[in-house]
Amino acid sequence: MFQLVFFILFTSGFTESQGKKLLCRSSDVEISYSFCDSMDHVFFLGIVPCSFSEGRWKITLLWIPRSDIIFLEGSMDLWYDAANVFQGKEVICHGFDDDYSFCGTLKGETVNTTFELSGLKMQLPKGIYMILLRLFSGPSEKNLFLCMNVTLLIK
Repeated sequence: MFQLVFFILFTSGFTESQGKKLLCRSSDVEISYSFCDSMDHVFFLGIVPCSFSEGRWKITLLWIPRSDIIFLEGSMDLWYDAANVFQGKEVICHGFDDDYSFCGTLKGETVNTTFELSGLKMQLPKGIYMILLRLFSGPSEKNLFLCMNVTLLIK
């Protein structure tokens, strides 16, 4: 589940961004995101339903990556109430026997996939959550592939 969260949550406020975009809004949540770099991105993400009270989400991702997705490692930092409450790092694509259909996608090819994700098992306190998501195309953080900031407002 942690691996897929990289494609779902995006925030603003940590680094220079291209402008905040609203991902979805409902009576219980609002999710917006921005990119941390100045590169143009061909990227679409849809979440149905836009609610944390639902048990399952249908996620649609359309993306044209700017480099090959052979090896892909992601990191996530989560802040709540100005405190860093979670840091995680995980290899998503190993280059062999990968779990995700987008692994192996070459630069310029289109990733167009829909998948289901289980909702949260716990209730989050109301407030603003800030998330920094980074994807790396190699085992070194020098190979930044994608950087996103996410703001998650739990109402």
